[in-house]
Amino acid sequence: MIEVVVAIMVIAMAFVPMLNLFKFGSQGTVNNVNEVTATNYASDLVNFVREIQHYKLEEAVKDKIELKTDAEIKDFFANKLKLNPPPAVEEPFERSIELKRYDGKVKKGGGILGAIGAWIGEAIAAYEKRQAISSYLFSVTVSFPRPTKAGRDKVRLFSMVVE
Repeated sequence: MIEVVVAIMVIAMAFVPMLNLFKFGSQGTVNNVNEVTATNYASDLVNFVREIQHYKLEEAVKDKIELKTDAEIKDFFANKLKLNPPPAVEEPFERSIELKRYDGKVKKGGGILGAIGAWIGEAIAAYEKRQAISSYLFSVTVSFPRPTKAGRDKVRLFSMVVE
């Protein structure tokens, strides 16, 4: 009799993870659909920016630029880069992009140790005849409302454009 009770308990414990899958109901499904859609929107813009030639970005973005809405993104691509802008996202999604230029040079740190470290780095680079290569690091953020809670959830993807 005890063996039967123990066997039933083991079987019941095996089904606990399966029951946990049903705990979220449609909330989990809606959240997954929103996350996948937001990731696709972000990925579309990442791929679009990665196809832009470096010199075109250098002409349009000197140091850093942040575009907070699809209207700003469309204006930037159409007017500054003279390219057809990527398609806009649909409601309730919101997309933004941030581009930052890095010149590839050794940065000086704070204090005397930082200056010495930068001097050593420059000496090594000169000895090895390395050149500074500028690049752009950019992040695309797509936000969407949470299905059950107040506020917004977001997906952020990062990539680079290198000279």
